[in-house]
This record gives sequence, C-alpha cells and structure tokens, in this order.
Amino acid sequence: MQWNLDPREEEFVRTLLEAPYPCCLTSLDEDGRPYAVVVWCALDGNRFTVNAAEGLWLRNLRRDPRASLVIVDTGNILRHVSVQGRVVSIEPDPDYAHIDSLSQAYEGRRYQYSRPENVPRFRLVVEPDRIRTLDLAPPEGEVR
Repeated sequence: MQWNLDPREEEFVRTLLEAPYPCCLTSLDEDGRPYAVVVWCALDGNRFTVNAAEGLWLRNLRRDPRASLVIVDTGNILRHVSVQGRVVSIEPDPDYAHIDSLSQAYEGRRYQYSRPENVPRFRLVVEPDRIRTLDLAPPEGEVR
C-alpha cells in the first residue's frame, strides 16, 4: 500500500517513527466507546507495528480491527502523526524478537518487563487507511 502523502509528509512520518516517540493506540470497546493506551510502535514498510500481551485492547482489536494511532513529538506536541487503519495481522511473538526490537529503540535494551515463557506477546500490524500530519514549529516571538 502506498501512502497518499507528499514526500515531505512521508519523510516526517518516517522521522517520527524512527525516534522513540510515544504512540497512542485507540481501539473500540464492545459498546463502541474508544479505549486508548500508550504503546511503542515502529514501521514495517508502509505499515505500522505494535506489540501486545493479552488484555482489553488486544481483545478489542481481535473483535473489531479498526484502530487509530497518534505518534507525538514530546518536544513539540504540534508535531504529530495521526493514523486511521485496521489491524491486518496478529501473530505470536514467541521469542520476543519484535518486542525486543521495540524495547531496543525506546529503552536501549531488550524487553525487561516479562519473559516469553510467562507472558505470551503478539506482533500486530496496522494497515493505514488515512494518515494525517501536523508539523508546526513554535512561533518566533509573540504572534499576537
């Protein structure tokens, strides 16, 4: 799938995903209410990946694959990427290879919060339907 972004926007998305910025993932509860969590995310080609253990938002996505992601530059929240899409794959991460790669990017070390033999983890792939970007530099001086 190709993104419908101009080259500058595409570069911006890739820049935010290469840095360890937080990603807010929103799924839908059974009654349709949004449920949001902060996760680590990465790119795999033109798709987004996240990792999950069993829990509410993974159950939500198994039932209804619609999801949104927001990746925010913590140094300037007026720089962010918003993704609307669908989870197209949920695969076991039995040796923690995927969560270890995310942990390496975000914490500089292998994942330390559980062990594969105790807590099964899953690699999720989100296929974007729509990507929006906002990349505003702080104004210089007073604007008004």
